[in-house]
Amino acid sequence: RSSALPPLDWPLPSQYEQYELKIEMQPRTHHRAHYETEGSRGAVKASPSGHPMVKLSGYNEKPLTLQMFIGTADERNLRPHAFYQVHRITGKMVATSSYEAMAGSTKVLELSTLLDFDSLESIDCAGILKLRNSDIELRKGETDIGRKNTRVRLVFRVHIPQGNGKVVSLQTASVPIECSQRSAQELPQIESYSINTCSVNGGEEVILTGSNFLPESKVIFIEKGPDGKLQWEEEAKVNRIRSNESSLVVEVPQYYTKAVQRPIQVYFYVSNGKRKRSPTQSFRYLPG
Repeated sequence: RSSALPPLDWPLPSQYEQYELKIEMQPRTHHRAHYETEGSRGAVKASPSGHPMVKLSGYNEKPLTLQMFIGTADERNLRPHAFYQVHRITGKMVATSSYEAMAGSTKVLELSTLLDFDSLESIDCAGILKLRNSDIELRKGETDIGRKNTRVRLVFRVHIPQGNGKVVSLQTASVPIECSQRSAQELPQIESYSINTCSVNGGEEVILTGSNFLPESKVIFIEKGPDGKLQWEEEAKVNRIRSNESSLVVEVPQYYTKAVQRPIQVYFYVSNGKRKRSPTQSFRYLPG
């Protein structure tokens, strides 16, 4: 807690010599942040279940304090987020003890934790609070626009004392988390997929990477004729156990005929229900 600790907007490494601070289980990519005028929406959860988990390797001395704050997720250097703060969650079901501290205008959650012997720390005490855009935008020197800046990262820090009076400070940040309410209704989006061809026999695994995938998301393969009319449609099998909101593991369905002499152009899309479809993606079936 010395004033010599680095400011929150200083870039820090996640590894130094034998020490490494690492997020072993990442948070979900969407969390509905709550406003100051409404009740808490609970702790940030991990995908597919549980809570984010953090591990400090290479340290086995006395217990340390793990710090956590809400950081930015844009292309600029990581810094505390102006429009979101960490929110301390308490209650019978919360296993991790924590308290709040302020570093300038940023709220920091301090977890008095046994980060030792490579143990995992489950972060079940951290929610996300949305500050009023107008309050922040009026601050001197603030140039960000709140409604355009709704993605955050969970940032973790630890300060390891050395025998010579010096301190090693490590930091690690999570994947981006979308906090806006509107994104809960957003369409599924496919950003990439692992293969784009398969034999007409089907059966190969294709991994779709993207966002806004749901446990009930369907993956539909289609073929259209020259006139644009639907000629063939087949739902692919989704491996629900291995899928999450940013990744779908899918088995390519068999094409309706094996009498194919040349590659066949088809398409597929992810559906979260009526009128909630991703844009179609291109795929080709090859002669078996």
